Amino acid sequence: MSRAKSIGQKSQQGATLIMVLFVLLIITMVGVLAIRVAMTSLNVATNSQIGQLLLQTGDTPNNQILNTTNLSNILDFSGAVGAAIKEHETDPGKEYIFCYKPTSNKKLGALVDTTVLVPPASNAVRDTKATIDSTQSNRSGFCNLEQDFGSSREAVVTQVAITIPNDADEDAAPGAYLVRDTDLSLGANVSTKTSQQRIRVTTTAILPAYATATKTLSEIEADCIGSANTVGYINDNTGKATIGKKTMADCLAGYGIPVNSQTQEMNLVELRTQTQKI
Repeated sequence: MSRAKSIGQKSQQGATLIMVLFVLLIITMVGVLAIRVAMTSLNVATNSQIGQLLLQTGDTPNNQILNTTNLSNILDFSGAVGAAIKEHETDPGKEYIFCYKPTSNKKLGALVDTTVLVPPASNAVRDTKATIDSTQSNRSGFCNLEQDFGSSREAVVTQVAITIPNDADEDAAPGAYLVRDTDLSLGANVSTKTSQQRIRVTTTAILPAYATATKTLSEIEADCIGSANTVGYINDNTGKATIGKKTMADCLAGYGIPVNSQTQEMNLVELRTQTQKI
């Protein structure tokens, strides 16, 4: 009798143990699922923050050019914008690139730190790289992914490219290039253009630390951007001659590096004011 009772107790203990293990298994599965959901949410938040950081950083050099109070500083031939405009008069289509270094005391886009790229021919295959202008062989405009950070946080590197559009702006609305607050009525002060030039600024903000490729940053830099011995891809492929061509941003993204590339077209106008007679 006592033996039968002992067997019954062992069976109950075994069943209880199985139930406990089953509950623990369910708790473990729920915990793993919760961790995965949390990690996914964290990744989404991180990606959003990265995107915002790159967007804001890429906007900075554009705003510096847009908000300049002295146009002559921009049009000066000692800078990338002025040099690009001058070169466009005789040899259009080139791309003037420089690395944005706000911690430096040098002029924004100083010509001594600018590299002149010649885009591939319009009929070249998509992944054809640019070449260096034979008469302007300076290579100091290429960003160094391990050194040329835009702040003390040492996170983002920003490459800037200046191009002068060759094609007409077909999307421009009538009066798009009139200066704000222009009054064309009789007897009003009329702003008369003494010079006008469209320029296109492409900024590419790069977060090198997030690279997922097995290659080193120096190898990626040599392939996508350029180095002392190599030339990378163009930055701006929005013109008719370069549309569809592989860009530096495309190349970097292929290595898993987060990038934000934005292109803004500006119309630089120098004015004098006169009174229109009735």
